[in-house]
Amino acid sequence: MKRAYVTALSHGDGYAAGVEALGCSLKASGTSEPMVVMVTPDVTPKARARLAAQGWLIRDIEPLQNGNPDAIPLFPRFVHSYVKLRGWQLTEFDKIVLLDADTLVLQNVDELFERPEFAAAPDFLVPDHFNSGVMVLDPSKDTFERMMARLHTAESYDGGDQGFLNSFFGDWYSRPVAYRLPVGYNLFHFLYQFMRSHPGLKQSLEHTAKILHYAVQKPWRLAPQLTGASATWWNMYFAAHPEEDRPWRRQLHAVEDWTFDRVVDLWLG
Repeated sequence: MKRAYVTALSHGDGYAAGVEALGCSLKASGTSEPMVVMVTPDVTPKARARLAAQGWLIRDIEPLQNGNPDAIPLFPRFVHSYVKLRGWQLTEFDKIVLLDADTLVLQNVDELFERPEFAAAPDFLVPDHFNSGVMVLDPSKDTFERMMARLHTAESYDGGDQGFLNSFFGDWYSRPVAYRLPVGYNLFHFLYQFMRSHPGLKQSLEHTAKILHYAVQKPWRLAPQLTGASATWWNMYFAAHPEEDRPWRRQLHAVEDWTFDRVVDLWLG
């Protein structure tokens, strides 16, 4: 079986740092599976070359616009998120694990390739729906064509690919347990930070936390990262860019996480 980890970089280089950190985390996990990044024409040659040098296989794709332009997306970036559907066109592979560029792998997750299509983890906000940040799928021309046939008619509750895919795979929640990934395979970063700061929950993280999803703040943005797991992400980014590693920067990101912990402590009273 030909398998690969896949992510997408589209509409410029804004998420390139996320792809770099994700790639370092995959390599640190010890996987030997190939890493593929789907890129749209507006991704710069510089970013492409940097990712290729870090071990990513580049696959050129065309943008895929929101099939329902009248939908109001939960976040503006969701307008462009449909490009992930191109993963079903990677028929050179039998099975792929599709990871958002704002995810980070904490330990080897090659066991995901044993899951059937379509497997995903529950969403934090709507747990009877899945989150599309981590998905196990079987590339298929037929499946992609069926998606395109429904693109302009299927509802999307969040205005993005996640809502569309939950409509397309509407029976996900009622399928056998193999199709539902434990939450540790798509653990939101603020939940991870909360568990790390709680003495009664910290020990379980070693076994349950597999993949982090920076679903709120993106660590590489200039704004202070105050929603948790900042230092964890930057450790991987500095592995890709040791020339940017500085003690004061590591201390800054540790302080960001400390601030999150203190806010939680105050909230819990």
